[in-house]
Amino acid sequence: MLAIPQTSPIFGHLTQFQEVIGPERTQKLREAADAINEILDGGTLWHINSTAAGGGVAEMLHTLLPLYGSLGVRARWMVVGGDTRFFTITKRLGARLYGDPGDGGPLGPAELDAYRNALSAVAAEMREILQPRDVLLLHDHQTAGLVDLLHKEVARIYWRCHVGVDEPNPCSEEAWDFLVPFMPEARGLMFSVDRFVPRRLREAHIEILPPFISPFSTKNVPLDPVAVHACLAHCGLREEAPGTAVTAPALRNPARLIADAPPPPGEPLITQVSRWDRLKDMEGVLGAFATQVEHGYLALVGPDPTGIPDDIEQGLWFDRCHAAWRALPPARRRRVGLLCLSMADLEENAVLVNAIQRASDVVVQKSLAEGFGLTVTEAMWKSRVVVASAVGGIREQITHGHDGLLVNDPQDLHAFGALLAALGRGDVDTDGMGARARQKVLRDFLPDREVITTARLLNATVEG
Repeated sequence: MLAIPQTSPIFGHLTQFQEVIGPERTQKLREAADAINEILDGGTLWHINSTAAGGGVAEMLHTLLPLYGSLGVRARWMVVGGDTRFFTITKRLGARLYGDPGDGGPLGPAELDAYRNALSAVAAEMREILQPRDVLLLHDHQTAGLVDLLHKEVARIYWRCHVGVDEPNPCSEEAWDFLVPFMPEARGLMFSVDRFVPRRLREAHIEILPPFISPFSTKNVPLDPVAVHACLAHCGLREEAPGTAVTAPALRNPARLIADAPPPPGEPLITQVSRWDRLKDMEGVLGAFATQVEHGYLALVGPDPTGIPDDIEQGLWFDRCHAAWRALPPARRRRVGLLCLSMADLEENAVLVNAIQRASDVVVQKSLAEGFGLTVTEAMWKSRVVVASAVGGIREQITHGHDGLLVNDPQDLHAFGALLAALGRGDVDTDGMGARARQKVLRDFLPDREVITTARLLNATVEG
């Protein structure tokens, strides 16, 4: 029910990070760490979420915990578990926070009891570990019920919401009806995007804090062309070439490519890397590409559907996408591949995603709704041109026509296909757009902002 993940020092030394952000930002980072330590006064800053692998929160924590360690901050990580019933309810909650009905099931008294019971069992385990001076930072709807269960056990509790909807609707309001009663004992709240803050929580102490990527993580570190080629060959997206083995990490777990043929040499590669999830709309990307784009090869890349324990619908949406691929005319089907990456080795998975993004001529993210969209951030850091939906945090990242391209209505497959076709015709300065995308990430979406904003939140609420 409860796990404490092990993190490795993938972030690199602070001196290495200073080379990226400069001495002034590094000094502010150190000052923020000192402020957090003073507030903790010997306690531990605990980050708590629902999975150690897969999804943006887990990826950030694998970077953030080593960074805190290098700054001298005592920070740790817990992962809460639950049964199928619990994750069915939290999946439903997550969909509704996005304004989507999800599976259409209820969020009534029975679901509330099941949710509370599952978290009560987790809280009992946590009480054996937590100390009175500890501070908890809970992530997302899977952990919200712990506010009420644990606020008397520790110094303070904060709750962070990474998901939301641009415009409230009955679905999102139903989710907030479920979650808001847990919030009164939270000392402060954090949201990725200001638009996600529901009206009924506007009086709370709120900080807006977008997610981040690490420039030194396996998913974002530079790769030489030989390594990129070897990774794509491992996935079936390139022909094998002599002497192109990747040595660190070794590629031991097979990737599964469903395709009639690999991409022809020299053909532009267009990719979307995301979960097999209805809101990521892989099926819509496939349809828009197959019907409107005459050049290029589309690779839809996601995790092994069995490898994400807190998302029980992965298999369903992968099967739907697979069926849509099979239904394509043969000539169009040959220009599309579905790629499943193993989650057995997170480092291996990350290096494959890194290589695929770097090899891509265009990266797409046609989400129907989005919390923030770290796959967009990752591709922008690699100076890729991103074509994405103007939803959620993607709107905070991309300025249309400047550092990426946006389609205003994610349901408009014609407009989305037209943007891809324009890129294929060479109508866009892709080099300049990619360079500006990288600068946006450097300025706004690296880990120092996370530490600095957390220090500000803790300091502002220390007496509250």
